[in-house]
Amino acid sequence: MKLIFKLCLLILNFNCILAKRTLVANSLVTCKEDSALSANSFDVVFNPDDNSLHYTLDLVTQLSGNLHATVDVYAYGFKIITEDIDFCNLEWKQFCPIYPGDVQIESIEYISTEYTDQIPGIAYQVPDIDAYARLNIYNNESDYLACLEIFFTNGKTVSQTGVKWASAVVAGIGLLLSAVLSTFGKSTAASHISANTMSLFLYFQSVVIVSMQHVHRVPPIAEAWAENLAWSMGLIRVSFMQKIFRWYVESTGGNPTLYLTSTTISVLTQRSLDYLKKRASNILYGNTNTLIFRGIKRLAFNINIENTSVVCTGFTFFVLCGYVLAGFIMCCKYCIELSFRLGWIKDQNRFYTFRNAWRIILKGSLLRYVFIGFSQLTLLSFWEFTEVDSGAVVTIACLFVVLSIGLMAWSAFRTHYFAQKSIKQYNNPAALLYGDDQILSKYGFFYTMFNAKHYWWNTVIICHSLIRSLFVGFSQASGKTQALAIWLCDLFYVVAVIRYQPYLDRPTNIINIFISVITVLNSFFFLFFSDLFGQPYTVSAIMGWIFFIMNAAFSFILLMMILTFTAMIVFSKNPDLRFKPANDDRNSFQRNFNSQTGAAANELLALGDLVKDHTELFDRDIQDQKDSNKSSSLDEYDLDEKKVITNDSTSLNDKSFSGKVLRNLTFKGLLGKKSKRPDNRTSNSNNNLPITSLSGDEMSKGAESPQEHSFFNENKKNYPGHIRQESESNNGLITSYDDENGGRLSNPFHLSQPNIFETRSESKSSSIANLERDSSYDSLGGPQDATRNANII
Repeated sequence: MKLIFKLCLLILNFNCILAKRTLVANSLVTCKEDSALSANSFDVVFNPDDNSLHYTLDLVTQLSGNLHATVDVYAYGFKIITEDIDFCNLEWKQFCPIYPGDVQIESIEYISTEYTDQIPGIAYQVPDIDAYARLNIYNNESDYLACLEIFFTNGKTVSQTGVKWASAVVAGIGLLLSAVLSTFGKSTAASHISANTMSLFLYFQSVVIVSMQHVHRVPPIAEAWAENLAWSMGLIRVSFMQKIFRWYVESTGGNPTLYLTSTTISVLTQRSLDYLKKRASNILYGNTNTLIFRGIKRLAFNINIENTSVVCTGFTFFVLCGYVLAGFIMCCKYCIELSFRLGWIKDQNRFYTFRNAWRIILKGSLLRYVFIGFSQLTLLSFWEFTEVDSGAVVTIACLFVVLSIGLMAWSAFRTHYFAQKSIKQYNNPAALLYGDDQILSKYGFFYTMFNAKHYWWNTVIICHSLIRSLFVGFSQASGKTQALAIWLCDLFYVVAVIRYQPYLDRPTNIINIFISVITVLNSFFFLFFSDLFGQPYTVSAIMGWIFFIMNAAFSFILLMMILTFTAMIVFSKNPDLRFKPANDDRNSFQRNFNSQTGAAANELLALGDLVKDHTELFDRDIQDQKDSNKSSSLDEYDLDEKKVITNDSTSLNDKSFSGKVLRNLTFKGLLGKKSKRPDNRTSNSNNNLPITSLSGDEMSKGAESPQEHSFFNENKKNYPGHIRQESESNNGLITSYDDENGGRLSNPFHLSQPNIFETRSESKSSSIANLERDSSYDSLGGPQDATRNANII
């Protein structure tokens, strides 16, 4: 019991430490041009539990005499406190009176409850509080001498390491799972998880890109949420790497910054400075000791990366992750080969596609990886062209621009080339894009997320990303230009997505439409953050909270969706059955899909092979009969036909669906059925002999002589050549022939009815009309026959 009691006390003490309330201010900037008071350093910590105020000040003043100030405290743009302060009443000897020169103070004061009670309790609990105090300083003659702004934080933030890791791991699992599924044949599941994971990545990157804009004011909570997703742009801080990057920049002729380690420089990242245009109010002025960061520099400073190390950090993590991806695929390849050699895997057909095409799969995976990092590479490269950290970094940036744009342009060109070739040959872009395994493995990342009709949509995404990278990278000097251009670009894109709905099915289209709408709203919020409309800061502060709540909730929904898809795939024997096929016919052309879709697909494939074999044997037998003996008997033909049937006896004895169809297409099945038709037939032509229908038993007994059953008549006549009869089965096949003058068969097979021999009452002699192969069968498969297409694709 004592141990449990001590443990409870420890937990309570730990919670009290975590819940400790503080207000911290470490930036003091001037808000008046030519202010007579400025700060070199400024650090203040207020503890409301004991009302203590710890402060360290290093000020430069041109003031003299006794002073008084008006203090206005703002929270989210609302003025909550207004007080008049006489410095002499504060008993600060350094300020009563004050003299020109440097003022350095490090002390602790205890504030009266008269002032501390005016601070609302919520100020200590709300994360990333947006609060600041403005001091307007006057002399005894009420001359306006100086203006200072102090920005506070309570130490609580929504930028959490757990959020960063959770979002990165879930997104990585989705991409890895999609790659594994596509490698081992689960095409439908792979397309869905890949499409949604890629959309998740692009959404995370869009949030970071929009937060990199050089806008006038960014609410702290919006800025903090963007930090959670900075990993999607490769901006990940590793301490020893930062030292290496600093050395590399300096050794290649650059001048690395040391803002993070400086003790004499204060940095303000929550506001931006307009150096070119003077504003009536709310303009902040820095100096050599107080820097005001915005845009990419603001984001980098908040995640503890030096400005001159931003580009090196992004490039390094891109290359490292690429090596890890390539190494993982190669390790899988050699581990599988080792398992086969050691006998751990006995089925030689296992992993057959991956083992034989792993190089193509590796190329396709790296191209997909370049597509994911396209925005990262282009944006950081364009920004480096304006910053010029060092000559070597600029050279690397040029290489990455050529690499990313060149590979994506080549992928777009090859995809378009194969799609147009497929349309020309098969009237369908999916025939080659999904039927050729090499094309699918290498360039599938470019079009599998979309339906076959919109295989080109990834080109639109790349152009959209490139335009945003151009404006963010090159226009850091003008936040308004960036905000307006990116909002218009996002607006056009969301209209196009709603108009074309290019993704592979309806749910995926809905998800991506929502992502596009959220992206447009984010860029719309930054229009207000850029102060384009000159609205009060209250509007921007409220929009900052909307930005956070909307993006946090939507990110959570997307992550849960990816986790749900992952669970459905992992705990399912056939993941393809868990997802609805795409709204196109891609599955008809995919070999891996056909091998996984069950008995129905296997029956149809077997039927195609059997029909092909039967047709070839049938044509070859007829040609042999023509060459050997045109007057051969029907019995001889029956013997030959039995030989043909014997060659495929296994298929004919098959009781499956394909076996039944095959038996109906062969002479064995045709001759084995007794005629139910009347014996009397009339002839419409003297040149055409009526055809006698004989049972299988009569044919086997050889009741008729060879002369009476000559297979070919001496007076040959072009097909059809026999008397048309009314079909007893009423299936309409016999009436589908065209007239004798040049007609073609509408049925792809020569035998349209079960019994091709019909009884004649006047004579027992019979003959078979001149049978020639009907070329209309070839039209079923386009340029090639249908069965051959099924086998190739």
